[in-house]
Amino acid sequence: MSFFKKYAKAIKLIAKITLSVGALYYVFSKVDLAQTLGAISGINPFYLVIAIIVFAASQVCSAFRLNVFYKYIPVSIPQITNIRLFWLGMFYNLFLPGGVGGDGYKVYLINKYYRTPVKRLIGTIFADRLSGLVVILMYLCALVFFIEYDFTAVAGDFEGANWFNEFLVLISPFFKWFIIFIPFLAIGYYLYLRVVSSHLKGGTIQVLVLSIIIQGLQMLSALIILMSMGTEIAGHAEDYLFLFLLSSIMSAIPISLGGLGLREVTFMIGSKYLGLNQDHAVALSIIFYSLSLFVSLFGGYFAYNTQRIFNFEAPAKEEDDK
Repeated sequence: MSFFKKYAKAIKLIAKITLSVGALYYVFSKVDLAQTLGAISGINPFYLVIAIIVFAASQVCSAFRLNVFYKYIPVSIPQITNIRLFWLGMFYNLFLPGGVGGDGYKVYLINKYYRTPVKRLIGTIFADRLSGLVVILMYLCALVFFIEYDFTAVAGDFEGANWFNEFLVLISPFFKWFIIFIPFLAIGYYLYLRVVSSHLKGGTIQVLVLSIIIQGLQMLSALIILMSMGTEIAGHAEDYLFLFLLSSIMSAIPISLGGLGLREVTFMIGSKYLGLNQDHAVALSIIFYSLSLFVSLFGGYFAYNTQRIFNFEAPAKEEDDK
């Protein structure tokens, strides 16, 4: 076994940490660090608590969404048990970078207690994650219609990125048309389920509606955080939300430590293009990440008390995987 194969996981983790640290260093070298820290330290605690509650509600809805698909596997998991499993997965994702470690452990536990086919569980969790991405793209297509931008105004602000600036200027007249892609995204998701996971297609509408609610709650949480910092959002709410959603996609790319660094770079560069308060945009990114970590920590209770998740006798497998 070669050195790289033997230590592949350690090398990948070190690379992710290095990228995250490097990205954060780049961000903090470009923004006014004192202003950013001042925005964070001056946050209104009352609004922050509301933001935490709204974000936690979005996670409860995420657990409901996943349970919609579980019923089509089929496996019957009580809602309270499903929520506990979901929070346990969130907790493990803190320590297993990439966002799939917690999902993998959920698959293991459900297979163990319900004797459910692993292949179907993995496909179900992927379909659940994909529904979230599809709805984020829907929101982005809608928000870009309302955004005011002038890419030529910042053409010289980013060294070595002139080609990117020119590309944005070239395609910007077509941004208003992106809204027509929304129904095609929904149809595309249904066709994916029909072809790849046909047993799940019956839950398409319910899952997409829940995804719209989930992402809506998270965007509301982001706006509340901005309000708690005293950010001027009148006329710019859609701009901040656009960057927020775009950063969610960037953070899902498994090349950094849970998206840390990539998210902040997205806010820093995007706020420049959209004429937003750069320091507050980066502060929003940091606060929201910290908020999600705080909420996820409560799943640690079940990490050390796994049996408390299943405080009932698990049913036998309802049918064999056909």
